[in-house]
Amino acid sequence: MDAKELLQRYANGETKFLGANLNGINLFGADLIGIGLNQSDLRNAILIFSYLNRAILNQANLTCANLSGANLNQASLISSNLHDADLHGASLQSADLRNANLTLADLLDANLMGADLRGTDLSGANLTGACLRGANLREEKRAYCATLRGANLHKADLRGANLTGADLAKVNLSGANLSEAMLRGTDLSGANLSGAILQGAALTESNLEGANLNGANLMNAKLERANLSEAELIGVNLQGAIMPDAKLTKAQLNRANLSFARLSRVDLSRANLCEANLQEADLVDAYLARTNFTGANLTKANLIRAEMSTTNLTGANLYAAVMPDGTLSY
Repeated sequence: MDAKELLQRYANGETKFLGANLNGINLFGADLIGIGLNQSDLRNAILIFSYLNRAILNQANLTCANLSGANLNQASLISSNLHDADLHGASLQSADLRNANLTLADLLDANLMGADLRGTDLSGANLTGACLRGANLREEKRAYCATLRGANLHKADLRGANLTGADLAKVNLSGANLSEAMLRGTDLSGANLSGAILQGAALTESNLEGANLNGANLMNAKLERANLSEAELIGVNLQGAIMPDAKLTKAQLNRANLSFARLSRVDLSRANLCEANLQEADLVDAYLARTNFTGANLTKANLIRAEMSTTNLTGANLYAAVMPDGTLSY
C-alpha cells in the first residue's frame, strides 16, 4: 500500500489497517489521528511531524522509522519495535509503551511526560533533554522491568517519575532533574549523577555503589538502607537527608553538606569527609572506623554510641557535639 491509497482510505473513514505493509512509506506531516496500525510494517517509514495522536501501533515494526517532531500523544505502542528510530522532539505524552523496544532510539528533547514505560527496553537510547515527568518505569513482579543500561539521560526531566526497581546501572543522568522521583530499589551502580537534582527523591534500598554524585542536590532525599559504597559525593548537598542504615564505605564526601542529616547506624568506615558540614547531624550508633573528618564541621552533632576509636578528627569542629559516651564537647 502506498501513501496515496492509505490517506484516501483514511479520509473515507477507514481507520483499521491490521498488518499493513508500509515499509518505507512517506507520510510527512500526515493527519492520521486515531489510526489503527497494529502489527503493521513501518520500517524506514517517514513520519516526520505526522499526527498520530491516539494511534494504535501495538506490535508494529517501526525499526529505523523517522518520527522526529511527530505527535504520538496517548498513542498505544505496546510491544512495538522502535529500534534505532528517530524520535527527536517527538511528543509521546501519556503514550503506552509497555514492553516496547527503543534500543538505540534517538529521543533527544522528546516529551514522554506521563508515559507508561514499564518493561520498555531503552538500552543505548539517547534521552538527552527528554521530559519524563511522571513517567512510569516501575518494575512489577518482573513482568514489566524497564531497561536503560547505557542510556543517555543527560539533563532529562524525570521529576516525579516512578523508577522503582528499574535498571539504571551505568546510565548517564548528569544534570538530570529527579526531584521527588520514586527510585526505591533501583540499580544505579556506576551511574553518572553528577550535578543531578534529587531533592526529595525516594532512594530507599537503592544501589548507588560506585556512582558519581559529585555536586548533586539530594536535599531531604530518602536513602534508608541505600548502598553508596565507594560512591563519589564530593560537594554533594545531603542537607536533611534521611539515611539510617545506609552504607557509605570508602565513599568520597569531601566538602559535602550533611547538616541536619539523619545518619543513625550509617556505615562510614574509611569514608572521606574532609571539610564536610555535619552540623546537627544525627550519627547515633554510626560506624566511623577510620573515617576521615579532617577539618569537618560537627557542631552540635549527635555521636552517641558511635564507633570512633580510629576516627580521624584532625582540625574538626566538635563544639557542643554529643560524644559517644554522652558527654558534651566544648
